[in-house]
Amino acid sequence: MAKKQPSKNMKFEDAIQQLESIIDQVESGQIGLEQALDQYEAGMGLIKHCKGILNKAEAKIAKLTEDPSGKLAVEGESTSAEIEEEHEDYE
Repeated sequence: MAKKQPSKNMKFEDAIQQLESIIDQVESGQIGLEQALDQYEAGMGLIKHCKGILNKAEAKIAKLTEDPSGKLAVEGESTSAEIEEEHEDYE
């Protein structure tokens, strides 16, 4: 019987590889209907898992902004220019 839910810490690449394996098995027609349904269910769980990973990555990317010098910085973190300004205040 196929695994229903991927583990939460499964890597994206591993989930895609398992999904491709499921697709190959189902498309080959060499498995029965019951097993094909189990594989379909497992595949849907893998797709949901991959979408979750992609949504988290997209959220991280959306937080990226350019600092005044044109360098990428993560929103909410001090930029290199802000750090230099703070350092000048202490001199």
